[in-house]
Amino acid sequence: MNSDIKSIEQNKHQALSVIELENEELSIVIIPGFGGKMIKLESKQGGTQFLKEPAVDYDFYSQPNYGEDFLPPYAAGFDECFPNVSPSKYEFKGEVLEVPDHGELWTKSWNYEEQENGISLWTHGEQFNYRFAKHIELDGPNIHIVYEMESFEEMPFDYIWSAHPLLDIEEGDQLILPDEISEVVLNWASDSNVGDLGDRLGWPKILGNSSNIDFNYVQNESLEFAVKLFSDGLANGKAGFYKQQTDETLLFSFDTEQVPFLGVWLCYGGWPVDTKEKEYTLALEPCSARPDSLAEACKWGDQQQIFPLSIKCWEMDISVSNGKIHL
Repeated sequence: MNSDIKSIEQNKHQALSVIELENEELSIVIIPGFGGKMIKLESKQGGTQFLKEPAVDYDFYSQPNYGEDFLPPYAAGFDECFPNVSPSKYEFKGEVLEVPDHGELWTKSWNYEEQENGISLWTHGEQFNYRFAKHIELDGPNIHIVYEMESFEEMPFDYIWSAHPLLDIEEGDQLILPDEISEVVLNWASDSNVGDLGDRLGWPKILGNSSNIDFNYVQNESLEFAVKLFSDGLANGKAGFYKQQTDETLLFSFDTEQVPFLGVWLCYGGWPVDTKEKEYTLALEPCSARPDSLAEACKWGDQQQIFPLSIKCWEMDISVSNGKIHL
């Protein structure tokens, strides 16, 4: 099914090319100049916008600086984390690098090329010499993304890649995870009583069996709680999000040979920790390694590595369907 592409220039505070890609089933919008961020993923049938929108209109954004913390209003939409997620030190070529919050890509301006059924976007690293590209195509109710990372370094380096789609949520919406996830590994929680980095928690009762909270279901913002969790290595590379009000499922599918883990970010009024205004969202994050810190991932032995002057590719599909699916 062919897709239509529209390129729109925004001319308020900042001129940014906004690319709309649509077919009969879906409409997506991407801002190449702002981290290659996807700001809309909408089903045509229900008019459902699955991605979290910021409190500030995108037209009034200022370009984030390299190394800036990933905080509101930037904490919205769908971007990529690479070569890490949380700020981390990493020793490379005899130097200790400070790899920034949520990686190098979300603050970058991406080049792009419109194609018959989609768009290709690419940018380059700052502290590591690489080219990172993604090729996005629409096919009916499916978004097919091919990632390509090419290293120009003369020695290997370690990395984490994580998809980072922040979703629009309402209380009662449901996470749909593989049955094999009965335990999760803690990365961080707004309540230190939940545990420490690396602790194993039962899923979906991450607060223990004495709690009546089933975290398969989206909680109210009044919970004032946020947590980042990881699966173990998965056999079934699927994870979904069911919107109760519109009776639609957003499904992420990924090859666990290349992308073995799933990160789960639940933010029910518990983050950012140092501001009065809190966020309300969740993210299902297919990822190549865990936890969010590259230094810790190397300690755990879960990091990925790319060899000198080589290319790595992986794929992910995102689809919209009616009703609640079962994995």
